[in-house]
Amino acid sequence: MKIAADVHDFQVQLLADGFRDLFGDFNDAILTAIRPMLEWVEVGGGDAVVHEGGTDDDLYFIISGRLRAYAGEGPTRRFLNEMGRGETIGEVTFFTGAPRSATVVANRDAVLVRMTRASLEKLIAAYPQLTLNMARLIIERLNRVNSPRRKRRRPVNICLLPITPSLAEITAQTLGERLVAHCPKGVRAQLLTSEVVGSCLGIPGIANVDKTQTEAYRKLTIALNEMESRYDIVLYVPDRDPDSEWSLRCLRMADRILLLADATATPAVSLSETRYLAGEGRVTEAEQVLVLLHHASLGVPSQTLRWLAQRPAGTLAGHLHVRYDDDRDLARLARVQSGRAIGLVFGGGGVRSLAHLGVYKALREFDIEVDFVGGTGMGAVMGALVALDRPADELIAYAREFFGANPTGDISLLPLTSLIKGRLLKEALEELSKSLAGENAGIEDTWKTFFCVASNYSKACETVLVSGNLAKSIRASCAVPGLLPPVPIGGDLMVDGGAFNNFPTDIMGLFGPDKIIGVNFARDLNREYKLDEIPGGWKLMSDQLTGRRRKYEVPSLMSILMNTSMLYSASREHAAEALVDLEFKLVLRSVGMLDWHKAEHAINLGYKRARKMLQAMTPEQLAPFISV
Repeated sequence: MKIAADVHDFQVQLLADGFRDLFGDFNDAILTAIRPMLEWVEVGGGDAVVHEGGTDDDLYFIISGRLRAYAGEGPTRRFLNEMGRGETIGEVTFFTGAPRSATVVANRDAVLVRMTRASLEKLIAAYPQLTLNMARLIIERLNRVNSPRRKRRRPVNICLLPITPSLAEITAQTLGERLVAHCPKGVRAQLLTSEVVGSCLGIPGIANVDKTQTEAYRKLTIALNEMESRYDIVLYVPDRDPDSEWSLRCLRMADRILLLADATATPAVSLSETRYLAGEGRVTEAEQVLVLLHHASLGVPSQTLRWLAQRPAGTLAGHLHVRYDDDRDLARLARVQSGRAIGLVFGGGGVRSLAHLGVYKALREFDIEVDFVGGTGMGAVMGALVALDRPADELIAYAREFFGANPTGDISLLPLTSLIKGRLLKEALEELSKSLAGENAGIEDTWKTFFCVASNYSKACETVLVSGNLAKSIRASCAVPGLLPPVPIGGDLMVDGGAFNNFPTDIMGLFGPDKIIGVNFARDLNREYKLDEIPGGWKLMSDQLTGRRRKYEVPSLMSILMNTSMLYSASREHAAEALVDLEFKLVLRSVGMLDWHKAEHAINLGYKRARKMLQAMTPEQLAPFISV
């Protein structure tokens, strides 16, 4: 760290805003009084501000830049949290006097304000009420860190870095211009190239000054920091020369780097990735997201795993597929990068889950787009269809074709592992995947980011599947124990994800959407059975033949198997629903879990009830979910 050479009005304003967030009632008079107590410091990307176990107790305010907190060292280092403009570092140490609990490293060049413990104590002695506000901030931060709905911090500075030869129709600059044009309403975005910077400052060529040109270099740094304070997103486009000062600055300034790749090119790691983003020579700690660019004529991505496998584990924070000449895809990319993405979660429910497609159709009719999709059980199957980004009516037609018959009708005559052989369902899912996504499609090949949840029978834990064979993964997610055979994946046996997490809104929260839409089914958990004992088989069979005059209302074997496997998930349902911003809680008691002949009925019920609910919402209630 080094002392900042000068301080500017916009930085002082950012400090004042940060102090108000920390201390509450904080006026300009207080700021004027403590300005002499403060030290403005600059931190280079990759440098540590504090070290785990350290005994220093200074408090830091982040004016610009992005920092990450880690626990541990070397291979065991664990990411804890990310901090940005307006946040603080060290308030817990101030209160407890304990050693630093984490190492905080600057992702990129940052400007901080440091206040010593002695100065802070002097301030609190003069204004005791500030202590309560600081305590509130600490509690809120701990709640955010421990919350399953912890939102990922939205990046401000994003670098568009091509890693393959540019596509003939688009460059990083034209892609950036179109992203700015497709940003959601209310998002302030600015595209910066070396030429744009020179024009804005009225000094051609200033973007490529180096540190030897002290005055010009400082002027450029201040201008970029000021832009960061004025805009929600700043898109940095490097020069064609990757070694130019501007290109390197684009990387150093970035909170996130979008690796732009022609999906038809070789997936090998590029020279830019090797030279600037890896190893000891890396110039930034910013997270990297692979953006595979396709032509709109492409039906579905393929062989994405080749790109992901080439990059070392842990290098990428994610990947996205974008048809660069498709406005919907560009709008989706803009939503994801601006922190306005919508996540859609489908709960499991057997045949009832076909109602999800009806809900999705209603959402699209109200111009609600979704960017991330996840689900469990048959909800995972429907989620995979949505993630493949076909029109809702087309998806419904496919569902009718592949699930209108009975895909669980192959009863096992020798039920050693399951009552149903599962061959028909396996063939249906494989054929469905092949028809919509191509031969051997993977989860990573869906247009929209997709995940599904399975239960790992071998390790007795929940497993989130984000890569691997698409058909096999969704089959594993809906393999109800005892009813359908387990599915081997990676040396483990997988069964229905509903055993652990039938409504995985918490998993969706980790993907960082701004809003989560959930579709789940009402459960009759408090039904009373007025029986002393369950009658024998012959008596139950005879009773069923009486039709409406039935005496014994008991669940069938299939219902018991399916519902028992989800008892733990049912106990988590309230917590899962608390994470949802818009929930469709469907009542489909007329549709049994294996009533495949009622598939059409389930779809229609989902559509009608979702549409009725959306129509009842006010424009203000709908606005946060509307994409256009």
